[in-house]
Amino acid sequence: MERSAFLVIIVFSIGIILRFYNLGEVPVSLHRDEAFLGYNAYSILKTGKDMSGNFLPIHLESFFFSPAGYSYFSIPFIALFGLSQFSIRFASALFGSLNILLIFFIVLNLFAKNKNKYVIGLFSSFIFAISPWHINLSRVAVESTIVLFFISLGILLYLKYIKENKIHLLVLSFIYFAVTFLVYQAPRAFLPLFIPFLAISLSGVRKIVKDKYQILLFLVLIIGPVLFIVFSPDLSLRIQSLSIFSHPETQLIINEQRTQDYISGVPTIISRLFHNKAEGYSLSFLSNYFKHFSFDFLFLDGGFPDRFRIPRTGLIYIFELPLILIALFMLYKKEIKNGIFLSGWILISFVGSALTFDDIPNLQRAFIAIPAFSIFSGYGIFSFIEVFNSKKIYKKIVLGIISTIIIYSFSYYMIQYYVQGKIYRPWYRQGGYRVLVSQVNDLLPNYDKAVITNRESAPTIFFLFYSKYDPSLFQEETKNVDMRKSDHVSFSKYEFSEEECPLRIDKQTKKSTGVNGVLYVNSSLCGKNIPEAKLISSVKRVDNSEAFYIMRVD
Repeated sequence: MERSAFLVIIVFSIGIILRFYNLGEVPVSLHRDEAFLGYNAYSILKTGKDMSGNFLPIHLESFFFSPAGYSYFSIPFIALFGLSQFSIRFASALFGSLNILLIFFIVLNLFAKNKNKYVIGLFSSFIFAISPWHINLSRVAVESTIVLFFISLGILLYLKYIKENKIHLLVLSFIYFAVTFLVYQAPRAFLPLFIPFLAISLSGVRKIVKDKYQILLFLVLIIGPVLFIVFSPDLSLRIQSLSIFSHPETQLIINEQRTQDYISGVPTIISRLFHNKAEGYSLSFLSNYFKHFSFDFLFLDGGFPDRFRIPRTGLIYIFELPLILIALFMLYKKEIKNGIFLSGWILISFVGSALTFDDIPNLQRAFIAIPAFSIFSGYGIFSFIEVFNSKKIYKKIVLGIISTIIIYSFSYYMIQYYVQGKIYRPWYRQGGYRVLVSQVNDLLPNYDKAVITNRESAPTIFFLFYSKYDPSLFQEETKNVDMRKSDHVSFSKYEFSEEECPLRIDKQTKKSTGVNGVLYVNSSLCGKNIPEAKLISSVKRVDNSEAFYIMRVD
């Protein structure tokens, strides 16, 4: 027991280092979503209101009415360290690190009757600690890491409730599950399916039907909030905008097929029987769903969004594939209940992502599956070594081979993350904004205003974030502005243009459109040679590609 505790501390320490080392600088650029979460936290800290002027909001109007939970969790760290890339990522790294301990304790309770539960727990938590999927997202400001922590905590408490039958454990479990609704969208599709599965797979149908407390808590804390969100026009805005049921492509395909049926003389009733919404949306869902099981998604760099990709590196190490297969075989042979539970955990995790149409397969929305994969891998290592347990010399050889493979795979991932990943497609992370804001702010006192392109996405939030602009002043200046368009809302001396080239050559006069006393920021796609204009600075991304041109009219 003491040895296990010592090893858990070592694993936990490794996990902390991997998530906090150089956190403020790697990834090198702040993505727009991180900036929105960070500045809203800063605004609430300073004024009690988000950047839209809403007092202690549950959802952020400026961020497509996404839950405000991550911003609230970030407030203590922004207060302590100031508004920076490091402080806004701190909450994600912290909860990601703590999740390592939860995995260990989940395994101890899940495999309570297994005499080797501590060994399985150590292997599982170690795989989780070095998981590329989890490290990638723990090092950026994303809601998924906090959500995964609370879901893991809810599962742990539920497992303890099954063992000890204490009602307060059940209540706390459901409360922690429900907290995730205030942080991210994905649990709203995951938990209504997962919780009944969790209860039935581990306790049985009969016991659950008789447990009125579980049913009541499920209806009040899970189903109630989900229905409230779904029927709210504002709170369901992001769901509606991303849902496959809102995407016109499926309906267009159905209409095209019906038209072809009509031209070919197929009776209307037959056409509608085979070409309808049920068929169309079912195929769209299934197509999206099974993309999450592809080798390219799990073991190579085929996942989305692009900003999270690490070149030639998967979400799961390739060496985990045989371990997962071994674990599946052994669990269904020896501990089928646990095998079914872990399998179902993964299967349900991909449902929410499959109901959306963009960035599929999506590693962020499917993030909830990571613990189950790690536990499978941990059990696979244990099972593989157990085969050679009777002969110590073979056991040592096997341990040596496994250790070598893990060290090599992990080292490769570290090189890809810190070296190759640093310059890999930086435009997907809005590279260049930190330098741009600094240079524009240095030059702006000598100009009447700055006109800035929004070509690289959401310039407003980057100028607010990196300038640490006074939130109360911004709220006053934009109180009559529709903040649902907050990615390019002008304020102070900053004017954000929807044009790629605010300073350009007029087609009729053949002269520049600029005026004296104005600082212009063009996209690098605009070109440098504009009559009567002078290039002041070229802002480059970390890969040395040009992002912006800062210019003026002479």
